[in-house]
Amino acid sequence: MIKAKRLKKKLTKSDLDPGLVMAANATTLDYDFSVNFDKFRNFFDSIKTQTDLKPADYDFEFSKILYDSLVNSGATDAEFYDMRFWQWVSLDQLFEYCVWRWNIDINDVKSSHYAKVLGGGGVGSFSLNSISRLFIPAKILLKEPDGDALLKSFFNIQQKEQSISQSTLAINSSVFISIVKATENLNTNQTVRAISRLNARKSGMCIDAMTSEEIADLALENI
Repeated sequence: MIKAKRLKKKLTKSDLDPGLVMAANATTLDYDFSVNFDKFRNFFDSIKTQTDLKPADYDFEFSKILYDSLVNSGATDAEFYDMRFWQWVSLDQLFEYCVWRWNIDINDVKSSHYAKVLGGGGVGSFSLNSISRLFIPAKILLKEPDGDALLKSFFNIQQKEQSISQSTLAINSSVFISIVKATENLNTNQTVRAISRLNARKSGMCIDAMTSEEIADLALENI
């Protein structure tokens, strides 16, 4: 167990040293709860050298392990939706995983790599950070009776995950669940079309007020 922390201020690219390393002068603040990432690290150590599957193929397992590790830690939504917490986790606690997940060469860091530890801005910010992208969907979906199947479906295709997470509709947890359910058995192209349809219709319809069945009907029309 370790005392949970957050960065005093949300870090930006300029706050990192070469290799995506958190600068030594970065200030952290303690929370009043502790976290234990041992199960996450142990699973990571057991599969990180395997070559039969890609890192993305383990997203579902890592998501469930992370959820189990944090859901009863004493943390609240105030922490779960604070990017400063996830930056601390990504840069201080699970940095090796973040580098492995995206095959980052720390000696040749690309501009797109910074968001993997820092997150981003706007609607898709939590879907960009390597660790929060695992936890937030699990927090929402695993409360459902068929939560495991939904979470596995969500991570089954990376383009599907990104299309759903980066839609403004995903801000509403109920709509998020409905979209995942509606696209559970779709392939990548079908999912992109379904999300695009919903995004195109949201300005003229109150999708937030729709039932799950109504959202599915709208998303799957002509698919």
